Formats: sequence, C-alpha cells, structure tokens
Amino acid sequence: MKSGVSKKRVTKKDVNTVIDLFSTSFTLLLILISIYALVCSYREQCHGKPFFLFGWKPVMVLSDSMEPTYTSGEILLIRETDETPELNDIVMFKQKNFGMNTYVTHRIIGQDANGYITKGDANNSEDPGRIRDDDIVGTVSKVLF
Repeated sequence: MKSGVSKKRVTKKDVNTVIDLFSTSFTLLLILISIYALVCSYREQCHGKPFFLFGWKPVMVLSDSMEPTYTSGEILLIRETDETPELNDIVMFKQKNFGMNTYVTHRIIGQDANGYITKGDANNSEDPGRIRDDDIVGTVSKVLF
C-alpha cells in the first residue's frame, strides 16, 4: 500500500528562492540601518545632543580609556535614563572641551558636593571637573559586538 505522504525533492529553484529571500532581507536590513544612521546624525547635528531611538543608542568606543572593560572598536548599547546613577555605573555624559560639547563614556567612581567624579578604567587619574545629573544622557546596558 502507498502512504498518503509524498516526498518532494529539493530543487535548485527552491534553493535559489531561499537564497534570494535571505539576500533581499539582508539588503533591506542594511538600508534600514543606513537610514537610521542618517536620521540620528541629522538630529544630533540639529539639536546638539545624542538621539535615542526608543530609549536606546548604539555608540562605538573610540579610545582605550575603558580597557579592559571595553576596548576600542566595540559597540555599546546606551540606555537613555533619567534615574540617579550609582557608584560604579558606566555612564555617557556631556563634557565641555574648548567650548564644544563632547560625549564621554566613563565610570562613576565617587561623588562630592560639586557632582559626580568619573574616570576611565585605564586612566591613571580622574576626569577633570565634575558632572551633574543633567550632564548624564545614559548608562551602558551591554556590548553589542
């Protein structure tokens, strides 16, 4: 007796269809990432502050100041926060350098009457000056890659 189940052979056309689907999906993903990067760059230029999409922002580590915790080239996921940071939190904060705003991601190592004391893990000394709650834009959530 024959069973009611028939076996279908995988053809070259089926394999090509799957490859085309993956290729199209990957291309679409790259286009969306590019659009996201352009929108973020434009908004950051216009408003002068980081742009968080749904409360999250990927940031690339540009220096070795946080080694061995983070190394240059890694991409961190920053979570936008309004909460008061705690000791040892790694935060992204606004810092004025030569009259321009820059954003730094370092660890909070203490607090005094003037604000939070921050320092890169690989640095020998703390960062100059103090940061306030309104200088902090987010905390490091995890390393993406």
